[in-house]
Amino acid sequence: MLTSASTAMIVTMAVFMVVSGLSVALRLHLRRQRRISLEADDYLVVAAWVFAAALAITNIVGVPVGGFGTPYEELGDEKAEKFLKIFFILQFWYIISVALVKFSILFLYGRVFGIGRFPSSVLVLLGITAAWLISFLFATFFQIWPLRCNWVACDPTTNYAVMYVLSSVTDIVIDISILALPVFFIRKLRFSTNQKIGVCGIFGLGIFCVVSSVARLAYTVIFQISNIEGNYAVNFNTAVVNIIMWSGIEVCASVLCANLPCYGPLISRARNASPISQTITSFFSIRPSRRLRSDRLRSDSLKRTSVQSPSASRENILGLKSATENIIESRNLGDTPSDGLNMELGGIRVDNSFNVD
Repeated sequence: MLTSASTAMIVTMAVFMVVSGLSVALRLHLRRQRRISLEADDYLVVAAWVFAAALAITNIVGVPVGGFGTPYEELGDEKAEKFLKIFFILQFWYIISVALVKFSILFLYGRVFGIGRFPSSVLVLLGITAAWLISFLFATFFQIWPLRCNWVACDPTTNYAVMYVLSSVTDIVIDISILALPVFFIRKLRFSTNQKIGVCGIFGLGIFCVVSSVARLAYTVIFQISNIEGNYAVNFNTAVVNIIMWSGIEVCASVLCANLPCYGPLISRARNASPISQTITSFFSIRPSRRLRSDRLRSDSLKRTSVQSPSASRENILGLKSATENIIESRNLGDTPSDGLNMELGGIRVDNSFNVD
């Protein structure tokens, strides 16, 4: 007989795993449909979903095998040991999945906002995320030694609650930093204030993953407050089971949020559906940069000269070739920030034309 907590665990994990998986599939479908090659951020989000699905499946399996959702004092010794073994394993799925989502978003930022190279701010956050990943992987693996002490009583015990709180707090701080990062790039774009707010809002849709992280932190704090050493009936009956469930919600929601900025083509197709969709689509309109406009004018002028004068000089012909090559190079590689750059965001071209004061 499943308890209400056990049922909630199974249903919630199944729904979030499927929805996040569909979000990844839709992202890849849109890329393939527009014949856009996959980039590092695409591969990273797929890997993140694999570990998120592993966490969700582990949580689901933990219900019948480990007694997730069953009062701890009602578990036999064998099932209680399985409970702790599963709990130990799923911590690694959580840490890896959360870090991969952050890597995916940061690589997307580097591709969208970078001009020839990753911005320094993106590189700094990549380094911080890598340090977070390595630190908590080692901290989790060596939180108590020998390894079997993670599922059998050993002395001394590790203060798990403090480590979980530290993990959650640093995770939230990094998430907020990543969500705020596009503001520093978008404020330089030659957009109106409303357009800048709209584009920031699209990148800020990942706020839900922060909400789920805060919920996980709240249950971690409850675990910290009710931490009676060795009394697993108190520690694991409510707070830890909720930490487990919200960990699964967080990783799946993070994968979903990481895919949302890549759904530009869907907004483009719906541009005639409503005024709201038209407004959102306008945020990603194509506007040629000054460099491209000047190159086109130069190219047109050279073409007219060659048509009007059959004896056009070799210099004009070479000039026409150079201008054409400049246009192609500017479209493919971009130019300096002041010249502007047409960037691709989910299949929609975004003109990164910066203000020059």
